[in-house]
Amino acid sequence: MTELVDRQPVARFGGHERADGGHSPAPPPPNPRRWWALLLLLVGPFLSLFDQFCVNLAAPSVNQSFRMTPFEFQAVVGGYGLVYGLGLITGGRLGDLFGRRRMYRAGIAVFALTTLACALAWSPGSLIAARLAQGAAAALLQPQVLALIRTQFPPAEQPRALSWFAVSMSLGMVLGQILGGALPAWDVFGLGWRPVFLVAVPLCLAVFLLLPATLGADRPALAGKGADVTGAVLSAVSVALVLLPLAAVRQWPFLPTGLALCAAGCVLAAVFVRNQRARVRRGRPALLPVDLFSVPVFVHGVLLNFLLYMASVPFAVVLALYLQDEAGLSSAQAGLTFTPAAVAIAVGSRLAVPLRTRLGERVLVLAAALIALGLAAAPAAAALDSDGASMAVLLTGMAVYGLGNGMIVPLLTGAVMSRVPPKDAGAGAGVLATTQQLAAALGIAVVGIVLYPASDARPLRYTPAMVSEVVIAALAVVLAGRLVAVLRRHGTG
Repeated sequence: MTELVDRQPVARFGGHERADGGHSPAPPPPNPRRWWALLLLLVGPFLSLFDQFCVNLAAPSVNQSFRMTPFEFQAVVGGYGLVYGLGLITGGRLGDLFGRRRMYRAGIAVFALTTLACALAWSPGSLIAARLAQGAAAALLQPQVLALIRTQFPPAEQPRALSWFAVSMSLGMVLGQILGGALPAWDVFGLGWRPVFLVAVPLCLAVFLLLPATLGADRPALAGKGADVTGAVLSAVSVALVLLPLAAVRQWPFLPTGLALCAAGCVLAAVFVRNQRARVRRGRPALLPVDLFSVPVFVHGVLLNFLLYMASVPFAVVLALYLQDEAGLSSAQAGLTFTPAAVAIAVGSRLAVPLRTRLGERVLVLAAALIALGLAAAPAAAALDSDGASMAVLLTGMAVYGLGNGMIVPLLTGAVMSRVPPKDAGAGAGVLATTQQLAAALGIAVVGIVLYPASDARPLRYTPAMVSEVVIAALAVVLAGRLVAVLRRHGTG
């Protein structure tokens, strides 16, 4: 993998010659069972996204069971993502401090217990508590996967491993939509919405039991450094102050209360960054490797990742609502509309590396353009009079979107993570995942402002809401072009 651009060089996986002419000990040979381990590791990112998105279409069925208040409904739908976003940086750093395999197994165990608690919930309060705890478990396990790919696989194998990581993440999001609508409609064993959560429990149990046989315990990268409790608190509170008003934009008087909270969160985030820089200068353990933000490729890659999630996640939510409210589809039919995207994501992830070899870094622009084009098909389909033609355009668009998504995720993730030193891989993965959650929350807030009319008596504005997400995706295409220029200037990795 490439050196850390604009900072000190790092040793490559397969050799032991250093840039200063000295020699460092050769790294141990790669784990012969690493691909089996990857199969088990990818269950984590799949489930973390699956359980975030399955509720979008399962929530009406849940609401029928408990007859929740608007606040309770919002907490069930959004509480998971809120806690998940709050804990990602801390979860990643815990892996750096105490061992990534250990933290992944701990996260998968807690995820199984909290998912079972969701399925067995007897009241809105019990379901909300379980969802919040489930989000915390996902924040613990998710960053460990990218960190382990960064440290366990030789550079030549990392693109292939990252392509499978892209498949797991994207399929988690898409299959969450599909099964979140289908399982409650099928009413398996008369359990209604509960199988939406139950499906994760055996997967988690299998991963917890089988992982030690395929992946040895890793030596903590920052063993004995101690935890940065102050940084963890500042990070969580600043993210919370930004996410809360965004998540509750329709329930709270957003102006001026919401803006004041967002501003306070931004100020506290600046305090957090200053605190982290001071800790690094004093040689004390820091939660966030702030020096990464002086690396141009890392910064541009994180920003592009932000725009892509800001466009894609809210779009999936709005489209699911549109298909049921305006198009008259059942929740199961609405979920199945995302099937072409799921298939195309798998195809795109396998094409990413060969296309990069042939086209160079320009493939990032191509992939981003496919995402924007695929999203644009939805408002175009909504404008058609013929139901058959409308559905054909929509399904084609979902396939185009999935192809671009499958292509860009492994390449973009690889470009970002290649600039993260192995000792900081967990924290770097946490930063990447946190920006995704912030982007999703901001995107949903923006699309909510466009979607909901000033008067409750007027219909929801689905087409303008979808167009707003297409505009954000178009901005991502422009930023992808900028990232390509940065990669050419600083090295592609």
